[in-house]
Amino acid sequence: MSLPPPSFVPPATPLPAPTLPTQPRTRLQSLAQGVLALVIVASALFVLGRFRSALFWGGVLAIVCWPLLTGLRRKWSSPHAATLAPAAIVLGIALVFIIPTAVLISAAAGEAREGAQWVKQATEQGIPAPAWLDRLPWGRAQAQHWWQANLATPDSVHDLMDRLRPEHALGTVEHLGHGVANGLVIMGFALLILFFFLRTGTPLVARIDLLIWRLLGARGGMAQRQIVGAVRGALAGLVLVGLGEGLLIGLSYVLVGAPQPLLLGIFTALACMIPMVGGFALALCVLAILIKGSSLAAAIGVGVFGAVVLFLADHFIRPVLIGGSIRLPFMWVLLGILGGLESCGLSGLFIGPAVMALAHQLWRLGSSRGPHPAPHAVVAIRMENIREE
Repeated sequence: MSLPPPSFVPPATPLPAPTLPTQPRTRLQSLAQGVLALVIVASALFVLGRFRSALFWGGVLAIVCWPLLTGLRRKWSSPHAATLAPAAIVLGIALVFIIPTAVLISAAAGEAREGAQWVKQATEQGIPAPAWLDRLPWGRAQAQHWWQANLATPDSVHDLMDRLRPEHALGTVEHLGHGVANGLVIMGFALLILFFFLRTGTPLVARIDLLIWRLLGARGGMAQRQIVGAVRGALAGLVLVGLGEGLLIGLSYVLVGAPQPLLLGIFTALACMIPMVGGFALALCVLAILIKGSSLAAAIGVGVFGAVVLFLADHFIRPVLIGGSIRLPFMWVLLGILGGLESCGLSGLFIGPAVMALAHQLWRLGSSRGPHPAPHAVVAIRMENIREE
């Protein structure tokens, strides 16, 4: 029998962990702990600074991408699927959105330079009257006279530019450029946060469920489900539908030979993400087509086609995608979107519908005449939803 080396020290018997006397918390202690928790959370959010936006967007993307992650993990038998699946989702988002966005921004910058040259030429030579003015069935003389008085000569164009104050527009463009650069940085950090959220998704969701149960009970699970449905519905009903509207209407710009069709298409798509704003963007683009000299029939065709697309999307597709899954009336959705956008900026597109979904749920529960659901039934429904996801 070989002896152990001289440095060998047999393991000592572990000592039992010290136990503190368990006493029920007093009301003052519970209140102090709650206040301390709020102070810690507020301090953490304050320290994050502008990266609060990255944390917010990372959380929104994690909520939206969670069903995709669960599907990939079921089909992916690799032992490294817990890391590879989140990495694949993040890479796919980068390839689908960030790279095409960079290409579109570069192309739009080229069209913006062409537009600036056109504006410079207009201020030097005036804007010649388009051919469609001579083919107007009525009001031809009045329209020609207005054009000659307001746009045909360099002096009239200078007067128009003075009234429009283009220096404000240039300042807005510069501010927009800084905003795009800052947004790309925030989006990069948001994708990094998204990876870690998805990487630790299962234990993180379990901890969130436990925390909500401890703080709010069974009704907290119902509120959590409303928030998740509102966020996913807002992304599908606002962002994806807006991009689809911009794509269809942008194709009509290309077909009729509109000036700077890519730039007008991007402008229309961004405006279409907000209900009722896409119509104003479409009207401005039709006006630009008319001023640049395209045919009157082409401008009318673009306007009618765009109006039909906006009507179908805003009245049939958006209400189903945003409010259908959480049974939220479209008026509540619309007020949440517009109010959230005004109060919280771009993030309000998701915060507004989520808050209105909670308010509508509170309204339904408080004004219902039937019996309230039993807590064990709510928990059973929540666990069934988790298993389905």
